[in-house]
Amino acid sequence: MARPNYEVGGILYEAENKILAKLSRDAQNDIDNNYVLIMDEINRANLSSVLGELIYALEYRGEEVESMYEVEGSQKLLLPQNLYIIGTMNTADRSVGHIDYAIRRRFAFVDIVPKDLTNDDNISFDSPLFNEVKALFTSDEYQTRSKHLSHEFEPKDVAFGHSYFIDEAKKGGSMSMRLEYEIKPILLEYVKDGVLIGEDIKQKIENLKPSI
Repeated sequence: MARPNYEVGGILYEAENKILAKLSRDAQNDIDNNYVLIMDEINRANLSSVLGELIYALEYRGEEVESMYEVEGSQKLLLPQNLYIIGTMNTADRSVGHIDYAIRRRFAFVDIVPKDLTNDDNISFDSPLFNEVKALFTSDEYQTRSKHLSHEFEPKDVAFGHSYFIDEAKKGGSMSMRLEYEIKPILLEYVKDGVLIGEDIKQKIENLKPSI
């Protein structure tokens, strides 16, 4: 944190605890309950720089590790066993590959593949369009490539998520608008980058139609 230094002039920089340290302290004082920190789009940052000594704290859970910063007279950092850290990422983002092995070793990875949300009563889901787009990437449940997907890519890593096929007409984003301005442009970019291939691929994309 930066604040004015009234004694000698200029600016004084001081380290202070933020969300993680405060949540860790709360969890240590409440061991009967679990605490969860969710970091969305975790892969968009330079994780090695952002996490710093937290990498060691993740490995030595329940033990104090030395921080390079002193806060409130202490340089110790401890992550208790009842504090869980969940990071989300979209594997279609190129930045996923920038996560180094030191960080990967300290997280368990769980794939969440796109799914048909037709049975969700709380949304209006374009199932036919979802399945048409899905078929461009895979011939089954994201295990086998379709003939249009380059062998350099895995279906689950580049296929569109189900959120693209939720009708947002009440918010100004009907499925026809989402198809024209969100789905098709990315699919065509995939063609340009060699992710999707085949002589008829562009025509297949242009022929896509919303069903709701």
